[in-house]
Amino acid sequence: MKNCFIFLFIFSLFCFLFSQGKIDGAAAIVGDNIILHSDVLQRAHFIALEQGVDPSKSPFLFEEIMLSALNNIINQYAVLGVAEKDTNLIISNDDVDRALDQQIESFITSAGSEKLFLEAADMSMRELRSQYWKDIRDMMVIEKYQFTKIQSVDLSRVEVESFFEVYKDSISIVPENYSFSVIEAPFLAGKSSEQKAFNFLQSIKILIEDSGASFDSIARVNSHDPGTAQSGGYLGFTTRGSFVKEFEEVAFSLSPGEISGPVKTPFGYHLIRLIEKRGEKISTQHILQTINYSDEDKNFVLLSLKGLLPLLDNSFSQFDSLASAYSKKYNNYSGVYKSMPIYNIPDLFLSELHRSNLYPLLSPIIETEAGYSIICVYDHQAEVTPNLKNSWQIIYQYAKQNKQNKIFNLLVENIKKKTYIKKLYD
Repeated sequence: MKNCFIFLFIFSLFCFLFSQGKIDGAAAIVGDNIILHSDVLQRAHFIALEQGVDPSKSPFLFEEIMLSALNNIINQYAVLGVAEKDTNLIISNDDVDRALDQQIESFITSAGSEKLFLEAADMSMRELRSQYWKDIRDMMVIEKYQFTKIQSVDLSRVEVESFFEVYKDSISIVPENYSFSVIEAPFLAGKSSEQKAFNFLQSIKILIEDSGASFDSIARVNSHDPGTAQSGGYLGFTTRGSFVKEFEEVAFSLSPGEISGPVKTPFGYHLIRLIEKRGEKISTQHILQTINYSDEDKNFVLLSLKGLLPLLDNSFSQFDSLASAYSKKYNNYSGVYKSMPIYNIPDLFLSELHRSNLYPLLSPIIETEAGYSIICVYDHQAEVTPNLKNSWQIIYQYAKQNKQNKIFNLLVENIKKKTYIKKLYD
């Protein structure tokens, strides 16, 4: 039912986590692009992992997966070649940065922590972002191109009914679900907490410059950057675009040996030392102090949220608007959730959702690991087996997606007929 063409592309950007090594040589040529054996192998390992296939135990099945992976990559390059010529498709660098952030955050969540993710990737976050930025942009170009070709697709009632007759045995049961919105006001450090981090780094700078203290030694003890603290805060040689804007502007403005004042970025405050410049590359090290909130800061958030309650209690549209705004601003639990299966709902929220059958319902304030939350519950649906009567909209969407996929797949085949493609193995 799902568009595997796009989803496999998105997730395969990171399937290097599962590859067992590199194989040199080309697997295919698509236009001006060469597809390497290693690219196909990485994609195949990811698909095998998704399908529960052990390559060592099922070599012939894995070979079929390899061929399927090769065809998928060929399709992507063929479509990308056409999409990049479409002058109506505009993808900004900021859009790519946000999409890459979201993908990385998703994989960090799956891995359990950023440290575990980077260990599995065997590269730094800076290297990972640099290596996969273009892949993310290519994916977005393809997605946008696909959307322009299928957005106007619609279907009749007869088409929906025909689809249901063919696929009714494969349509999954709709699980128990809730529709609700969450406003999570995050714990944020106030001015006094920020000043504390600033003053600490300012005192460290004075200690290094006036007393000759070792930047390396102080970084090992005091830096909050787990990826660089033990190595003395060294970041190695980097080019522009490797760091967040605030950090980079200061780092490139320093002279060799110079130490900056405390620089604020989304990660906290940094002391930056420029070690060496080589053309457009710089070698730096830093000491990071994250800005931690205090009990006073937490209490301020609680009081602020309590102040909102009288305004939100009888205005559910306003609640949803604020939930969406908080989601975009803080990237936390905030948001509007429609028909969310109970197995995807955090336990701390699920207990509140279960407590009443009267809707809409506004929950009491709940403390999460990162803030205070309130929930507005709109609806609850028990588990159902879909049919045209009780789940028309769901079946309509499945049927529409099926039709869109067929139309786009035909377009891909037509594009491939006009594209130079040479497979170097079958």
